[in-house]
Amino acid sequence: MPRIDHAAFETPDPDATAGFYEQFLGARVVKVEGHPVMAYLGNTGFAFHEAGGPGAHVAVRLSEGERAELKRRLDEAGIDWEERDHGIAKGVFFRDPDGRQLEAITYGSGDDPRRP
Repeated sequence: MPRIDHAAFETPDPDATAGFYEQFLGARVVKVEGHPVMAYLGNTGFAFHEAGGPGAHVAVRLSEGERAELKRRLDEAGIDWEERDHGIAKGVFFRDPDGRQLEAITYGSGDDPRRP
C-alpha cells in the first residue's frame, strides 16, 4: 500500500536546517555519507539536500511490484519519468499535472534502514 515516505528540499545548510526540525519538532536527525540529512518525525521524514540535488519533491513508498506497475502506467499515459538508484533504494521521478516533482521509492530491504 503506497504511503508518504519523505518530503525533500534543497538548502544551503542541510545540517542547520535539520537541526531546526530537531530543536522545534523533536525530529530524529540522521546523517549518512552520500545521502541527504534526514529529519524523521515518526515514520515520515524530511530529506535536506544541498543545492544541486534532486530538487524539491514528495516521495511515496511503493513495493517493487507497485513501482513496476506505476512505470507501466506512466508510459501508457505518455508521462516522462526517470529512475535513479540511491544505493539503499530506487526511485522513479516524475511530475504531476501541475509540475510538482514526485518520487516513487522502493527500499531494497523493504524499509529505509536509516529510519528510527
